[in-house]
Amino acid sequence: MKKIALFLTVMFGLAMCMLIPVSAEEGTEGLAPESEGFRYRLLEDGTAEILKYTGKELHPALPETLDGHPVTSIGDEAFYDYSYSMKHLTIPASVTHIGSNAFSMTDLAEIEIPAGVVSMGDNPFSYCMSLKTITVTEGNPVFYEQDGVLFCREDHSLVCFPNLAADPDEDEHVIYTVPAGTEIIRGDAFGGVECLSGILLPDSLRAIGSQAFGFCFGLGSLIIPDSVTEIGDAAFDSCMYLGRVVLPAALKRMPSMLFYQCENLYEADIPETVTEIGASAFDFCGSLEHARIPDGVTTIETAVFEGCFSMESVVLPDSVTEIGAHAFNGCSALAGIQIPAAVKKIGEYAFAYCSSLKELVIPDSVQAIGEHAFDFCSKDLVIICGPDSCAKTYCEQNGITFLVE
Repeated sequence: MKKIALFLTVMFGLAMCMLIPVSAEEGTEGLAPESEGFRYRLLEDGTAEILKYTGKELHPALPETLDGHPVTSIGDEAFYDYSYSMKHLTIPASVTHIGSNAFSMTDLAEIEIPAGVVSMGDNPFSYCMSLKTITVTEGNPVFYEQDGVLFCREDHSLVCFPNLAADPDEDEHVIYTVPAGTEIIRGDAFGGVECLSGILLPDSLRAIGSQAFGFCFGLGSLIIPDSVTEIGDAAFDSCMYLGRVVLPAALKRMPSMLFYQCENLYEADIPETVTEIGASAFDFCGSLEHARIPDGVTTIETAVFEGCFSMESVVLPDSVTEIGAHAFNGCSALAGIQIPAAVKKIGEYAFAYCSSLKELVIPDSVQAIGEHAFDFCSKDLVIICGPDSCAKTYCEQNGITFLVE
């Protein structure tokens, strides 16, 4: 998750740099000035953006100015994982922008968005486990609160769903209906919301952002409407009790780490329209037993089904030309799989620890097999291959039993 969070932060930072140029003398964070415990940079208009809070105040107050420069922006991850108390925070009226994950993983209990804030990155308040109250100052033209949830008028997006049942002693579970007309669920919008046990998505929805439901431990099942055509990386990362997901019929790409560590996922049929399945899409989905890859997918990416130890069968289409590293590593229940005739490469550790695999036909089309591809498989494994094939050479070099046909 941290790799993806870092990628999102870098990409958003680059985009903001293009939109709001930094003065030449403050062009790098390494040279950024610091005042009152706040590292900042000057924007082109002479105002300041807070880059990082380096102080240790138990209840830090955001300044309206830094060295005489009005504070108009709070940068990405400026208070990320701040280890001191921050239950209440006042954002200055001068602020117009709040960056992605600006206050993530802090103990904020309530937050008020000033009327002047007109732009935000992905959920600035993700993984704030104590956050129960979001209010928006009257007169804000862009953001509004509805039933405790933060929305954006401009792109019809849901920005932040707070942890409405933040008190674990209440043992409260929430089933939430996203309002009709919502078109986007932003990245990290529901990140870490433990109280969410169910969610109903509207037909108006067209995009779900990266890590939108990451670490929503209580989420049990989900139907994604066919109106959705885009889902971000790791959208359901570590939703450990997610059992069944209905994916939209028009989906073309399953993103990387889509269901990473969804330990109880037992059903997630891949739509026929999908032509790309990202790396680690089903990584460590220990309850998934069967999978059928649709025709048109050419690469089984790295670690797509790694750690799916209940996986009994996988159907690969004739379009597949490459099986990536660790693709089926640890699929200990996988007893058989047919490798398509178009496959040219099998990556390292691709079938390692597939202890139930007894027989495998490797076509002559395979020109490269990575190291440890069949390590810790059954001692009875027999690879069937051609007399002059790459597979035969690989078996001879690695002491694997083979049968020439």
